Amino acid sequence: MTTRKPKLSGAALAALWRENRTPFLSALLFGLAAHGYAFTNKLLNHDEIESLFGKGATVTSGRWGLELVKLLFPDWSMPWIYGLVSLVLIGAAACLMLRTLDIRSTALRVLLPGMIVCFPSLTGNFCFMFTSAAYAWSFFLAALAVFLFCALSRAYRFLAVLPLVLALGIYQAYISLAASLFLVLMIRDTVDGERSVREIIRFGVAALAMMLMAVALYYGVTQLVFRVTGAQFNTYVTENVNGAVSLPRRARMAYDAFFYIFSFRNFYLITSEASRYLHIVLLALTFTGLGWLTLRGRSLLRTALLAVLLLLLPLGICCMFLIMSQESIHTLVMYSFVCLYLLTGLTAERIRGAVGPLSLALAAVILCNVYFANMCYLKLTLQYENARAFYTVLTARIERTEGFDENCTIALVGRQEKLLHSFPELDTELFMGVNRELVNIYSRENFIRFYLGLDLPFASESDVEALENDARVLAMAEYPYDGSVQKIDNMIVVRLG
Repeated sequence: MTTRKPKLSGAALAALWRENRTPFLSALLFGLAAHGYAFTNKLLNHDEIESLFGKGATVTSGRWGLELVKLLFPDWSMPWIYGLVSLVLIGAAACLMLRTLDIRSTALRVLLPGMIVCFPSLTGNFCFMFTSAAYAWSFFLAALAVFLFCALSRAYRFLAVLPLVLALGIYQAYISLAASLFLVLMIRDTVDGERSVREIIRFGVAALAMMLMAVALYYGVTQLVFRVTGAQFNTYVTENVNGAVSLPRRARMAYDAFFYIFSFRNFYLITSEASRYLHIVLLALTFTGLGWLTLRGRSLLRTALLAVLLLLLPLGICCMFLIMSQESIHTLVMYSFVCLYLLTGLTAERIRGAVGPLSLALAAVILCNVYFANMCYLKLTLQYENARAFYTVLTARIERTEGFDENCTIALVGRQEKLLHSFPELDTELFMGVNRELVNIYSRENFIRFYLGLDLPFASESDVEALENDARVLAMAEYPYDGSVQKIDNMIVVRLG
């Protein structure tokens, strides 16, 4: 009896590639245009310096998944490898979103992945290259959870919980991506009219139940990990949980933040004035188009449901405001904003002649985001060159200080940011990732060790705190002036300010 080689697997993969090659290749090409410089240069910010050989706070931040992904992505911040891996994962997630929402227009299947990979939240992720691939994996898992929930039969929908729990274990903020995608799906079904209002509401309740189950399982796993490891939430988490603020007030903060994005480029999700006006027009036309499509069916109940869903969408996008303090929300957390572009694409596909003008607008926004990403990477490069020159001179002065020997420790007292040019010419004031302090108090020792190659012994934090109020230090000149570097006791002290 002869056996034949199975062809189903190869045929299925070929079909899968044919269906997704346009959005996937689009994501790669747009992504390289926006982020290629970051992949081919070692760019730094304060956390990137500190976590060159690590992933930052993992278990203590509730991100036990970051420990697990070390099996896939070792603790080396490698821009080329992690950059490409991230692009592949985000591109795959974009393909899942387009398939879940059944977006078929060729122009939109090219441009919407471009919007996702050029979005400022991903630019921010690449400023923290040490976690970029892990966060991209989390983003993919969140999109996969929504895809599975929609693709599987009702009896197996619960399986979508698993990828969502893993996504939350890596980066909790991507619960907002799942919530926003579910709302966009419900808006689509409301407009199309193929499902009854009762079926749409039932779908929404089931999706909410799945997400709540995922959050509960995530919290249970987190507590189990704490019990096994003896760890607990760090102060960043405990100080930023919004437990003392009432739920209505948290919801108000979420809505305020959403509309503030369109007014003042909050979080730099909108990267230029031209892009801001385009976003306002796109949002207005999207909501108007959805209203027209629904009213055309003359169903008051369906129109009321659409109004409720549109009202909930900003809350879904900004749902982390329901959990965390306003101060802890930043550009990276707001990646779910891209669901607005998906909603706009869905609306345009249903209005004759709308895809063409929308495509031009999306292309213009992509161009703005590509320019902004490269501006951010230019700023990081200039800040690095600035800091490298500054600390090269500083360490040379330390080595020339009278009495410097192998028994001395180095004490850097004060902050150096006023001494370094912050490049206000490249405006990233509200953007997370490109900070004024490229090298700050907790990262400068690693900067000197890893990037200047000087493995000097540094004074302890308690010794530095004691020196800040020492009369001998207060009498010193401020760096870089004469007398700003002196030997005190057994320490070479630099008074930075």
